[in-house]
Amino acid sequence: MAYPTLEKLFHVDRTSDRYENLQHLLQQRISSESTFRTGIYLDSGELFLAIPRELSVLHERVLRRERRVSALWKGLPTIALGAYIRSLILDEVVYSNEIEGVRSTRRDIEIALEHARRDTSSLPGAAGKSHAPFAEFAQLYLNLTDNPQQPQSLQDIRDIYDSVVRDALDKRDRLGEALFRTGQVVIANKQGRVLHTGVSPESKIEALLTQWIALSQSDSIPETYSALLCHFLFGYIHPFYDGNGRTGRYLLALQLSRPLSQPTVLSLSRTIAENKNVYYEAFDVTERPLNHAEGTHFVLTMLGLIGDAQESLISDLEEKQSSLDELEVAVKQCSNELSRRACDVLYFAAQMDIFNAFRETRLDDVAVWLGVSKPTSRKAFDELGAHDLIIKTSQRPPVFELTPKGRNLLGLM
Repeated sequence: MAYPTLEKLFHVDRTSDRYENLQHLLQQRISSESTFRTGIYLDSGELFLAIPRELSVLHERVLRRERRVSALWKGLPTIALGAYIRSLILDEVVYSNEIEGVRSTRRDIEIALEHARRDTSSLPGAAGKSHAPFAEFAQLYLNLTDNPQQPQSLQDIRDIYDSVVRDALDKRDRLGEALFRTGQVVIANKQGRVLHTGVSPESKIEALLTQWIALSQSDSIPETYSALLCHFLFGYIHPFYDGNGRTGRYLLALQLSRPLSQPTVLSLSRTIAENKNVYYEAFDVTERPLNHAEGTHFVLTMLGLIGDAQESLISDLEEKQSSLDELEVAVKQCSNELSRRACDVLYFAAQMDIFNAFRETRLDDVAVWLGVSKPTSRKAFDELGAHDLIIKTSQRPPVFELTPKGRNLLGLM
């Protein structure tokens, strides 16, 4: 029997003492030596995490898969790594937006990442320059590769929120000078059933978020567990009128980037989007009064989603690694007809074809990678073009992609 919620045990108890029995079960769970108590009190009790056998097994499987992900990741060349991380970031932002009904495309986020890379905000007159939608949100995920600091203050949380929602917030939901919302918010389904009522007033929001920060920094609970409990708690607090989901998932990615690998962390929103009902139900179940704020079911559900994300990631990485192995052989066979530099550019373009979201190769990137001037790189591109292996798809900046002949030659069809 899977680990049952307190609510389920209550409903299968047909005796007249079921309320007393429920309290006894609650005390057994919350008082166990293996239980992690947070000291954070919600409407239905103290948020806590029991450690049943199922949780230990799931956590161990996640850690075991992480070894496989890391091994596959380390086996990729630098070009492939950079392109794949970028593709994962694109998907993470797109799917996190999609969960909340905010429309964005991979190309939107790619433009935003380019905006972030140029960092025009530091240039004179930057305030008057055009702004790329989702630039600040994309920058947050891009910065995950640099192991950014966790939020240390309430202002840090607000600053992250502002970056997340800058390009997708209705004027009615803007906060003004207050750090968090000052009014009440109620979330209901299409049938009008109230699913959640956000914490209020603002003073209580600030108090619970202060405890959220302490939990996120606690060294008395495994980081994976604290990150998942924090994710539930942030959704429970619901500190903003809108954008809580996207902000909460970014904060989850930020916290999970300590115990888990970046590829795993950047694959989670897609899996959540594909299992949205399961994800939202986990919040609902944990909030139900009869479960008395036990976070075990929520953590079990989230570990399951992390495991699903890892399985998809491993499958994709194994497939790409197989293509990469065949690619190296195919490029070597081209050395009789092409110059060495043209072969190098072909290898670069082929990796982008496998790992880049748009299968695009930029002349500027190749020049940097080869350590040569742009005109010198252009000669190699011209040579490949003369053999109908590559074609220019953009003039400014110069962007190329493999032709059908090139892809077929390299076994990428």
